[in-house]
Amino acid sequence: MSRRISPRSSVASLKHEAKRWLHALEAGDAAAVQRLKAAWPDVPEPATLRTVQQALAREYGYTHWAALREAVEQMAVDRQIDAQTRADRLRVLLSHGWTGEIALARRLLARHPDLAGESVFTAAAAGAVDVLRDLLAKQPELVRATDAERGWTPLLHVAYGRVDAQHAVETATLLLDHGADPNAQFDDGWGNPFTAVTGLIGQGEGNKPAHPQAETLAALLLSRGADPFDTQALYNTSIVHDDPQWTAWLWDACVRQGRESLWFATEGRVLSGPVRVHTMNYLLGNAVSNRHLQRATWLLAHGADATTLHSYVGRSVHTVARLAGYTDMVALLEAQGARAESLPPRDAVLAQLLEGENEGARAALAAQGELLHDPQLLHALATRNRAEAVRLLLSLGAAVDMRDATGATALHRAAEAGALEAIDALLSAGASVDLRERRFQGTPFSWSLHLGRHAVSTRLAGVTRDVRALARSGRTARLREVLRDDPTLANHRLEQVPDPVPLFCLPDDDALAAEVVTELLAAGAETEVRNAAGRSPYEEAMFRGMELTAARLQAT
Repeated sequence: MSRRISPRSSVASLKHEAKRWLHALEAGDAAAVQRLKAAWPDVPEPATLRTVQQALAREYGYTHWAALREAVEQMAVDRQIDAQTRADRLRVLLSHGWTGEIALARRLLARHPDLAGESVFTAAAAGAVDVLRDLLAKQPELVRATDAERGWTPLLHVAYGRVDAQHAVETATLLLDHGADPNAQFDDGWGNPFTAVTGLIGQGEGNKPAHPQAETLAALLLSRGADPFDTQALYNTSIVHDDPQWTAWLWDACVRQGRESLWFATEGRVLSGPVRVHTMNYLLGNAVSNRHLQRATWLLAHGADATTLHSYVGRSVHTVARLAGYTDMVALLEAQGARAESLPPRDAVLAQLLEGENEGARAALAAQGELLHDPQLLHALATRNRAEAVRLLLSLGAAVDMRDATGATALHRAAEAGALEAIDALLSAGASVDLRERRFQGTPFSWSLHLGRHAVSTRLAGVTRDVRALARSGRTARLREVLRDDPTLANHRLEQVPDPVPLFCLPDDDALAAEVVTELLAAGAETEVRNAAGRSPYEEAMFRGMELTAARLQAT
């Protein structure tokens, strides 16, 4: 008989179960081998994590791991929906295009389709054309109304909504026919104008997906008077993907209207940073910083100046590329007339090291020995993953654990950047693994977890003794090793942080969190301490809905 997923099931717990099963197989456990054969008689050998996940899916009655994962995720969404009030559900539907709760909004609308009829805004977001038509027939003025949730018009709900992949063009056409403003916009709280065009393109900070009917909607809005010189859309598309498609689309639309001069203006409506440059040069600066070669090539071909200053940094874009180690970008800019400028000593040495001019760097460092003790030089090389240059600097006398103004080390910076080769070079030179910087009290390992640097986390997990981060990431095997060597770390305390001891640093998965708690309690973790919210570990577990974990804590 197949196993059944339960309300306590989670993708994290299933992954953890698959890993434990694989470890048992690798250890030659007979019961684990028999279980695998029972779930998948003709399983290919040798067993891998992927095949074990597939076998686990079969135990639950699913043909593929992806199907099991989707079922568990949908169950989690359903639980969330069931716990919501109608007001909560309306909030999700009306704000999902901004918050990113797209899967939740889609599932919610599928289970509660009546929500689409709540208002002109929900009808627009859901693509309920008939409902919208009836509402506008009775109250035409609703076409320009704004909702209380986000201050969006119905047309903005179409542009930012992502639950309707079929009726958006028809819905937008209906609204425009009734007098909707194609240039309606709202302020994001930072003075930035977010228009319908901005919304349907997406991208930007958070890398929001484009609307499923983005290109058709964009053409429709343009034909009805939308302004193609959309500075927020240009910004959003300049920081995510190296693809100039939308930049070119907006440019071509401006050219057709004879308004391309807007891209080269330095006064009025301009996309720029602290250093005033025109929009085309601003976009080139972003392309250089993000190493977007295709975008930079397009911008240079359409009038961007290779010698321009970077609008945020105030230095030439050539220097920015050079000090980032982007040799391909440097070559592109130089082909368009950019030339190297004179650099201050530290930057000059950094440029030499990045360009492989090690002998010149050696000579400069011999003449200016103080640069060896400047953490910014070592940190810059670690960030750029230049392991050879890191080793050279350390061999000349640079201290591996030099801290910057925030207390971060080169290992922090390498972890932040995902620079594995630099991490190995630093560790080989004796870098301290668990130093904490001052701003967030984080170690390089905890930084890697927070930033989603999975390869770095895997590399550092085996050497770190950061019990808080090990607990939070559910690495029970390593946690057990560390606590066996030093049980006092089960009560490692940090002041002025919300979660003072490891018992508050638990993963979201209840079953995995319960395992972490077991290890901490076995090492003598104290349960009477309280966090910044005034809750004990038991109360915090209950607050987070982790019943297994709470029961484990209550049993002590």
